[in-house]
Amino acid sequence: MNQLPVLILAIATRFAPCSPPVGGQPHYIIPGAVRDVIYHNQLALDAYAPAGEPRPAAVIIHGSQGNKSTHVTQLFEVLARAGFAWFSVDYQSAEDASDAIEYIRCPGRFNITSEMVLIGEDTGAAIALTLAERSEFKGVVGFGTNLRASPLQERSANSKNGVRLPVLMFHGTADEEAPPSLAEAFCKHLSHCTFYAVAGAIHNFENWHPDQWEWKEDLIAWLRHDRRGLWKDIVYSRADGRELLMDAYLPENGGPRPAVIVVHGGGWEAGNKVTYVSPIFKPLSEGGFAWFSIDYRLTPYVHVPEELEDVRAAIRFVRSHADRFHIDPNRIALLGESASGQLVTQVASEPCSSCEVQAVVSFYGIFDFTAWSQGSEQEKARLQRLFGGWIPAILKRYSPMFNARRGQPPILLIQGTRDELYRGAMEYTHKLKALGAPFQLILLENAPHGMENWEGHEEWMFYKQNLVEWLRGVLGVQ
Repeated sequence: MNQLPVLILAIATRFAPCSPPVGGQPHYIIPGAVRDVIYHNQLALDAYAPAGEPRPAAVIIHGSQGNKSTHVTQLFEVLARAGFAWFSVDYQSAEDASDAIEYIRCPGRFNITSEMVLIGEDTGAAIALTLAERSEFKGVVGFGTNLRASPLQERSANSKNGVRLPVLMFHGTADEEAPPSLAEAFCKHLSHCTFYAVAGAIHNFENWHPDQWEWKEDLIAWLRHDRRGLWKDIVYSRADGRELLMDAYLPENGGPRPAVIVVHGGGWEAGNKVTYVSPIFKPLSEGGFAWFSIDYRLTPYVHVPEELEDVRAAIRFVRSHADRFHIDPNRIALLGESASGQLVTQVASEPCSSCEVQAVVSFYGIFDFTAWSQGSEQEKARLQRLFGGWIPAILKRYSPMFNARRGQPPILLIQGTRDELYRGAMEYTHKLKALGAPFQLILLENAPHGMENWEGHEEWMFYKQNLVEWLRGVLGVQ
């Protein structure tokens, strides 16, 4: 009998793409995700694996309560933000979870790479660790890891063998269901385990408070490993429970790099981390700088003092995570434009514990509020929005003109001569010169307000190269 057709059929079957997912309806939490995909014996999973470049995958294993759509839902958005596909599974045993992983990994079924991590909470974390002993994964993450009913603890106490891949554990210090001491001791017996104690947090991480949510940024950074390029929507502060975001660009390879923290303008009441300041992203990136462009709270919901605190919080966040971002915490510049020109020069003019910067750049900034108090009713109304009830002493307190000092960081002022703020910028330079404070002034002849309005005018584009050269000189970049 001719065996060739049988052999051809066997080879074709082996390399044929897997059958597409069975079932699946639009997800109610994450756009583009699907729910209730049947993977084995009527057990289902929810899946997020969007089109485009294939993503690494995370498999989520819930704990002893709830199901694939409860108790773990905060992970969905965090994993998507980290650039991961994710799969949340229902199961009745560890073998069911293993079947789900095999189903997910089947080539061509989902738009994922071969890289996979397991994430479990409560008893699901113990299952994830057990599965990691059997197969190839990039790492395991546990939340409130419950080992009481697992043989893992006894094995780890007697051996360094078992789970050898990277493990990340988040555990509340007030967890009464799964004692943190038990999980931490287990972590210490593993070869590559990091234990994060979340102060005051209880067992279920879905009940952790906003001031305990730094685990989200820590998890994203752990998942990204050493990948560079553009990071979107990093939470740098949770002021009054509201997430404040930054985007970051990390140059490929090398480090530690100098960094520039970018603060958008918008009259203290408009804009966000990608408006107004976008023309400088390219020159900073190509100049070898890491940069961080931030959102901050806007008036009239807060006033200028709170906005200044947000800028300081961003500096502290970047400095405290210098290793994560491959930057030098002693080579940081602060850059603002228009309203944020006031914010960055004011921050730099005041001593600031743990939020020091080594250079400041102000594009067409505002440096003196006191003149507005003698101006039009519109200007006085604006002061009311910026400060609430105000008196001349408050206006001086927050005017860089009156707070400039000899020992403040070097300042680069970039100013168009056809800008209504030109006169104020010139007055500020006179003050800096009289104090002996270090500064440099770049004038763009006939340029109006706003760097966005400078685009398309070659006669003004020299400012980009000058900006990069000044930063390199001040921050000591070779």
